[in-house]
Amino acid sequence: MESKQNLALSAPHIRRPRDTRGIMRDVCIGLTPLVVSALWFFRLKALWLLLVTTAACALTEWICLKLRRDGSAFDGSAVVTGLLLALSLPAGTNLFAAAGAGIFAIAVVKQLLGGIGHNILNPAMAGRAMLMAAWPTSLSGYERADAATSATPLSMTGDESLWPMLWGRENGSIGETSALLILLGGAYLLCTGCIRLRVPVTCLWSFALFIWIFGGDTLFTGDAAAQLLSGGLMLGAFFMVTDFTGKPTTFAGELIFAGGVGILTAVLRLWGPYPEGMCFAILLMNLATPLIEYLTRPPVYGTRPSRATAPDPARR
Repeated sequence: MESKQNLALSAPHIRRPRDTRGIMRDVCIGLTPLVVSALWFFRLKALWLLLVTTAACALTEWICLKLRRDGSAFDGSAVVTGLLLALSLPAGTNLFAAAGAGIFAIAVVKQLLGGIGHNILNPAMAGRAMLMAAWPTSLSGYERADAATSATPLSMTGDESLWPMLWGRENGSIGETSALLILLGGAYLLCTGCIRLRVPVTCLWSFALFIWIFGGDTLFTGDAAAQLLSGGLMLGAFFMVTDFTGKPTTFAGELIFAGGVGILTAVLRLWGPYPEGMCFAILLMNLATPLIEYLTRPPVYGTRPSRATAPDPARR
């Protein structure tokens, strides 16, 4: 006789030879080019920021797992959160604030709701948003170690060269300056099956289309290509919008979610109080994920709509 646990599970079951730890390992490999570029362009400031956020996230996860006592093992997802959090921050971020953001991301946003797979918000983006709301002065030092203090591309006006944004010779958060390296990491995730190409592509195309229609030639650089390559859009599209937990699981739901992130990012860049809107766009769409999942769920095979089974009054 089958156990109640087996009866509660529906078939068919698709098994893959990969587990959460393997997926997180691949994500860390995909982030390696960004980590190397951050260390190259921002030097010791980037090193300390990466070490602090990763250690804070990993240690907080370990403590939470010990306190829960449910047998959950350390799967490496906290390391990914720490890396993404650091890569989304400027090199001059206060290290105590960065550690606090890592603790908040793991303890409150992730573990308080039940751990990996149960969190509603993207932990790394929630940690960054917490810093922007509670400790905005801690986010500073966008310039590279070998560069004179200057504005980031999103705060500039006029036609800017695209090559520095591709290679990484621009000021900004430590992991968002090189679009080419982000694409390299995203290509690795695509080849290993960690992400689906339709998600980042939909996000980027919806953003570019909205900027092209409503941005005009007078806001920021006036160029949709420059807007695509600057800020945290590329990093978010390939490494955060594709997060398994935060996005819907249906095909239509993924497209709606990714398109919504792209449009909201464009809206916040054009008319919001901050030059970068990717962080808040992801969190807002994370909150909308349950509704999107509900509206785009496929019909269950072998069932009919309830109104089709209702008696027809005309036949009485």
